[in-house]
Amino acid sequence: MAGPLAGCGGTDTPTASLLGFKAVAANGLDTVTVAEGYTATTFVPWGTPLFSTGAGSTWSGIGSETAADQARQVGDNHDGIHFFAIDGTSSTEGLLVMNHEYNTTLSPTFTDYLTLFGPTPAPANTLERVNKAINSWGCSVIHIKKDNANKWNVVKDSAYNRRITAATPMQLTGPAAGDAKLQTSVDTTGTEVLGTFNNCGNGFTPWGTYLTCEENFNNNFGTTVAPTEDGRNVSMKRYGITAGTSGYAWETQIDRFDYKKEPNESNRHGWIVEIDPFDATSKPKKRTALGRFKHENAAYAFTKDKRVVVYMGDDQVNDYIYKFISTEKYVEGNQRANANLLDSGKLYVAKFGNGATAGDFMGTGEWVELKLSNIPGSYTAYTFANQADVLINARLAGDAVGATKMDRPEWVTVHPTSGEVYVTLTNNSGRTTADEANPRTSNIYGQIVRWRETGGDAAAMTFDWDIFVLAGNPTVPGNPGTTKAGSSNVTADNTFNSPDGLGFDKFGRLWIQTDGNHTGLGNYANQGNNSMLAADPVSKEIRRFLVGPKQCEVTGLAFTPDSKTLFINIQHPGENGNGGSTWPDGGTNMPRSATVIITKNDGGVIGT
Repeated sequence: MAGPLAGCGGTDTPTASLLGFKAVAANGLDTVTVAEGYTATTFVPWGTPLFSTGAGSTWSGIGSETAADQARQVGDNHDGIHFFAIDGTSSTEGLLVMNHEYNTTLSPTFTDYLTLFGPTPAPANTLERVNKAINSWGCSVIHIKKDNANKWNVVKDSAYNRRITAATPMQLTGPAAGDAKLQTSVDTTGTEVLGTFNNCGNGFTPWGTYLTCEENFNNNFGTTVAPTEDGRNVSMKRYGITAGTSGYAWETQIDRFDYKKEPNESNRHGWIVEIDPFDATSKPKKRTALGRFKHENAAYAFTKDKRVVVYMGDDQVNDYIYKFISTEKYVEGNQRANANLLDSGKLYVAKFGNGATAGDFMGTGEWVELKLSNIPGSYTAYTFANQADVLINARLAGDAVGATKMDRPEWVTVHPTSGEVYVTLTNNSGRTTADEANPRTSNIYGQIVRWRETGGDAAAMTFDWDIFVLAGNPTVPGNPGTTKAGSSNVTADNTFNSPDGLGFDKFGRLWIQTDGNHTGLGNYANQGNNSMLAADPVSKEIRRFLVGPKQCEVTGLAFTPDSKTLFINIQHPGENGNGGSTWPDGGTNMPRSATVIITKNDGGVIGT
């Protein structure tokens, strides 16, 4: 591996490590193991009541709640998360906003936890069960506050507390709103849509709103009408909508999820949704200017002239990295001026060039605008009707302009001072042709790529890039001396696979979360459960900070303003079923996704 690019991490001069904690060893335990001198506390697991009376005011302990109950409780499969200080500065009170990607217990294609741990569930294809699933997806807005004992609690019945689900009314805004491809029999205007689901990573804005990212929306659409017949169009196929019935079977109960009955409904999902957490009466807005694809997360930056940039990845093997640049400029402290900045601007897709020297895992790149006039006449796989169609079918537009096919772009994050951008490419076991940015065929371990925009301006149309870390496993016989061992900053002590969640703290520590193979066997020997690591962008040193429970994904990260409390999420512990996990409650209890609050025992800053 080559050394860092000039200016990477803000400086090339060696400095003392940012990592002040003792590394945690990999393990396969059914608990959260955090670095010595730190404490991890479970918080707001699936089913936690947000209100003290009425439906959902208690948790049964066995997941037997109704759909009406679930609409007033914390959802399932916690993912992206952010802490909004109640007054902009407080580290003791705020709104914890998080995504709920899906529900493990209510899908007929997943191991049914209710069969394993609770009462016999209702049949999979009933309206009540589908509605309960719908109410367990989306987002939670949770008012939390520290008490006199320094313990975080939910402020039940707070006017801020809110569940946003797969049935919550939302508004389609921006250039594609109202287009014929967004119109349905129920919404002939193409501007009103029900729900957000498959909410994976997240983002936030400098004007105090939350961005939730719709990822695998295709899994919720199928058809009960002649399911053996492939009635999908080109767009549906490119976005992965199944030819027949879907795994979640929502279309068996609700017509809008049947693509033959409502062929445009799926076009109304796969967007970034902006939510005002401080106004529980506000309607979430799907910002179509940012393009439609399987959004993993969203990371903002400013151009030198204060326009807003949003970096995004499409979480699919051989798909693309995008950035949006707003037309208007950000105005500090002017909420009204900033409220619709994400409705007007230009969307770009990335091309990663190989650079001058083969095999050095670095090069140059360019941003290509996704606009109708840039679609070459030689592209015949799909005919775009207008610019709205380009945004609705951003993947097809990326195909048309020759964007670089990446190894599953997941979370993107921006260094707080240098402006460098980092992205996790989690894996791509099916890759057959390598390039410099995706240098391995059959890539089972993944990598993190970073780039620096030309002139240090996020508005630039070109950039330099390198691979920050090539994940791998040097402990597997035959791997040393090959790219499967990983880059030089991967060791027997920190070996990991499938980097996914990613974010910087304000001091420049890079936090890496994994969602990959957790067996600890074969190619993944000595890697243990999924984990959270921290990296120094200058020295490129990486240490494991935390290990999650069995069969989980570690995801999402949010700090209080004083950086002394870290919130992360543990998703789908025990996802393989068969009693693999009983975290967080232990004993014979069913596993539940939950947030984990991490503090340093001496009251210090996380990571020191």
